[in-house]
Amino acid sequence: MQRTVLMGVAFLLLVPLATSEAQYRDDGNNTRRINTRYPGARPESLAPPPRMLVHTPTASTLPKGNFDVSVLVFGDGGVLAGTSIGLSDRFQLGVIYGAESLLGESSPTWNPRVGFRLKLQLIDEKIRLPAIAFGYDDQGYGAYIDASNRYTIKSKGLYAVISKNFYTLNVATGFHGGINKSFEEDDNDKDPDIFFGWDFHYNHDVSVLVDYSVALNDNNKSSPVGKGRGYLNLGIRWEYAKNLILEAQITNIMKNKKGVAYMGREFRMVYLEEF
Repeated sequence: MQRTVLMGVAFLLLVPLATSEAQYRDDGNNTRRINTRYPGARPESLAPPPRMLVHTPTASTLPKGNFDVSVLVFGDGGVLAGTSIGLSDRFQLGVIYGAESLLGESSPTWNPRVGFRLKLQLIDEKIRLPAIAFGYDDQGYGAYIDASNRYTIKSKGLYAVISKNFYTLNVATGFHGGINKSFEEDDNDKDPDIFFGWDFHYNHDVSVLVDYSVALNDNNKSSPVGKGRGYLNLGIRWEYAKNLILEAQITNIMKNKKGVAYMGREFRMVYLEEF
């Protein structure tokens, strides 16, 4: 029985080798890139690969002339709101800002600074090659810890990430992995970190997102947060409409935070539009 289960998992993860590159169509004004991860669907209904899983980035970027507005609600009434814009098909730039206890009856604790995010896709995905991107993100997650000059979940800082997408029949899936160097180092843990992710789309509307950060930069005994288990997160994404994405997320599944006995619950809403 165990062998059968393992074979089934291996099939789901490794067999979908029929890949597809971006194709192009003429909409009357210009040529736009169309994502063909979902075979058999009309181009207008195809959702692009995710640019962000739960807390980790992928190598995908916003197309040129597109922008998004996102709102993340996290524990204790915290809110992060941001926007990103595709300056080219390979480069996106964004800002994000928020506060802890913005919702509820407590006084909000604002983040010490506006966060900046940028991503440059150096290599586009090919049939047999993954996409490769480099980026910078100084926005962490959770409350800001003044004594250590860091967020509860450290920001990625500088990072490099690779992504490879596959499909077979009506199933689309993507695998992601990367390395990063956070600049939140006042807790005396200056190691780089590595992260992994996976997304699985079983129809045109709903997908599953999983990411894991090993947290090598948050595993010292003196760390105010990490226990050395890493951060495992799970998300369910619902593409409610062409321009609106809703996500329910469970974070810190491995309960890596000191003094925290429960997993986190978050909700994200993303609105996409083009100029």
